[in-house]
Amino acid sequence: MARYTLEELASKISGAKIENCADPKKIQVESVSPVNPGVTNSISFLASKKMLNEAKKTASSIVLTTSDFAKELEVPCLVVDKPDLILAQVLDLIYPPHKFENKVEENAYVHPKAKIGKNCYIGNFASVAEYAEIGDNVILEDGVRIGRGAKVGEGSHVGPNNVIHHGVIIGKRFRSFGNCTVGGDGFRFVFANGKHNKIPQVGTVIVGDDVEMGSNSAIDRGGLENTIIGDGCKFDNLVHIGHNCVLGKNVVIAGYTGVAGSTTIGDNCTIGGGCGIADHIGIPSGTIVGGGTSVRNTLPKPDIYVGWDYGLTFPEFQKLRVNIKNVVNFQKWARRIKAIEAKLGLTTEE
Repeated sequence: MARYTLEELASKISGAKIENCADPKKIQVESVSPVNPGVTNSISFLASKKMLNEAKKTASSIVLTTSDFAKELEVPCLVVDKPDLILAQVLDLIYPPHKFENKVEENAYVHPKAKIGKNCYIGNFASVAEYAEIGDNVILEDGVRIGRGAKVGEGSHVGPNNVIHHGVIIGKRFRSFGNCTVGGDGFRFVFANGKHNKIPQVGTVIVGDDVEMGSNSAIDRGGLENTIIGDGCKFDNLVHIGHNCVLGKNVVIAGYTGVAGSTTIGDNCTIGGGCGIADHIGIPSGTIVGGGTSVRNTLPKPDIYVGWDYGLTFPEFQKLRVNIKNVVNFQKWARRIKAIEAKLGLTTEE
């Protein structure tokens, strides 16, 4: 961890201002903590009115917040327009990320016909196959495998034990964590003569710029066409994208979600955790799919969809839940009505 005075911290963040502090040189921070309860010599952040009362009681030495919220506080404030976004800069300053050397470890393997850019790190037991191309300022952590003819764009950071299969193209500033696989075979078999016969997958995977993949994610290569991941997509851990899928820009997918083959997802979609997306369907740009939802048909319009396999919007699903509850309770109501009729001596035709 690094230690900064409030004055030093403000000088490193463009546009930041100091409020509620007579002498910012005397206020020091060496950690970042939640606003409730806060910690001495730490900085907390406040971006929502929900936490304003907690911030008024914080033990933290500094609060990173907006000008409006700073007026409500007495604690020294580092004022910015978007504190939740600037928090990333503060975290990098106080907890500097590890800096990898410009080197190839002795037990790594780089094929003589591979191309390695400037200022790269290739870790222990990593390997780069023939005709592969690694851009400038790329980090390949321990155990990474870069396949024949694969390309990794500049500024990328490939996590430990990742496998980038042959012919895969990775864009700039790619980031992945442990044990991801990009470009493994798509899942296609034809049952004949009493067995499942494998169909070769001859497409590849093309990944855009600024894509991030969480640990143990897997992206299948295309069968005849390519699997495409658009710029700015972000995947949580354990996300699977099937062969021939096409994802637009800025698609966010939470953990344990699988997207079956040949499905198209538009730009700026958000898909919750534990979802199952069927094959050969479309999800329009701007759609939100709630966690645990199963989508089996092409969705007709951008909306919030939730449920099992109904493809319902959120209001439609709420109505369905009420109807299901009514059906479940109907038998109890029927028994009560019959008991009342019996006490009154009424008879009804069935």
